[in-house]
Amino acid sequence: MKQRKYLLISSLLLVFIASFFIWSNWNGDDSSEVIYYIPHQDDEVITFGVSIHDHVVRDHDVYVVLLTDGANSAVRKKMNLSKEEFSEARNREFDKAVEILGVDPENVEKRGFSDGSLSVEQVEEVIKEYHERFPNAAHKTFSYYDPHPDHANAGHALKNMMDEGLIEDGKFYFGNNFTPLNVEIKEDHYEESYFPVIQAASRVYKDEDIENGMYGIGWKSVPEYFEILESSPVSPYHE
Repeated sequence: MKQRKYLLISSLLLVFIASFFIWSNWNGDDSSEVIYYIPHQDDEVITFGVSIHDHVVRDHDVYVVLLTDGANSAVRKKMNLSKEEFSEARNREFDKAVEILGVDPENVEKRGFSDGSLSVEQVEEVIKEYHERFPNAAHKTFSYYDPHPDHANAGHALKNMMDEGLIEDGKFYFGNNFTPLNVEIKEDHYEESYFPVIQAASRVYKDEDIENGMYGIGWKSVPEYFEILESSPVSPYHE
């Protein structure tokens, strides 16, 4: 009788361990640190929002690196803001959005490279720095097939690091402005319970509170991308 009891307990323990292992590796990212290299404010929600929040839910250490100042968006002149004012306003939207997604503010960094002229070399230096801090981290950025040069250069930088064997775990994401061809497309795990968080982060970019420096820049710039995200939250990528 005791032997049967011990066998039952052992079996249940094995099932629990196996279930935990499967849960913690939904999309193959078993690293405790996950680092996102984001070219512009609002990219983190539109393209990476589901992925970021999924990793937060899975209790990973999520780091978000904003690469550019976001000052050269075409909508800036329509709003009659200086580049400095515009960048600061976009940063306020970004900070609120990543906090809603669940990222620890201490894990958020802004590099401030010039929007529109982000180079492969600049991103490579950032990736190297984070690789030195977290040698086993998972690294995520835009697809090198992306039509936007800042997005593509971030992707080329990560691909170079992987081709050189420096980075092992890298994934390349794309937004709803295009779909890359000739690659296997995958998606990060999504639960219906994520939707209120994704929507709240999206709506930060729609909020207008001029007295407190909130201008709803994201939705003024690319409203269709936010609308698509809210109708179908997804973070697609290729490897």
